[in-house]
Amino acid sequence: MGALPPPVEMFRAEGDPAHADPPSDAPRVSDNPAVVEIWTLRLRLILTPALAGAVALAITLALVPAPRMAPELVRLLHSMVLIKGLIAVGAAALVYWRLGRPLRSRLAWKYIACLALSAAALGWLWGLSWVPVGGALYWAGLIGLLLVARRDPLLADVTCRSE
Repeated sequence: MGALPPPVEMFRAEGDPAHADPPSDAPRVSDNPAVVEIWTLRLRLILTPALAGAVALAITLALVPAPRMAPELVRLLHSMVLIKGLIAVGAAALVYWRLGRPLRSRLAWKYIACLALSAAALGWLWGLSWVPVGGALYWAGLIGLLLVARRDPLLADVTCRSE
């Protein structure tokens, strides 16, 4: 787990020209974007997986014939998909929380791609065709989220403290 870089003030005190104050006529960029901009970006990023799940569900239901199964088995499998959906909603809530903090756009899109994969797999699973493949894609998305979070600078330096 890497150490955080030293503050810019430290470089300025040492006279590093790369970290000198910008000229007075340079355009100023706000460090605090408007709250509306943040909410809009978070909403767009979090709707992407939901749209992926809806598209996968529509394609699955339209193109794949429903398998012939006993009604009790279908109810059981659908309830298992709903439980996986609750797990995905929990993961989406954590990603939504993370999107509220400063974050590189590449890292944000990695989070969203993993969520979209899980959401699309849920749509596929609901159609009950090729269930093992859908389950593997669902778990691949969630494991991908864990791997992305492991590379996230905000979460990488979190250590467990036992008292």
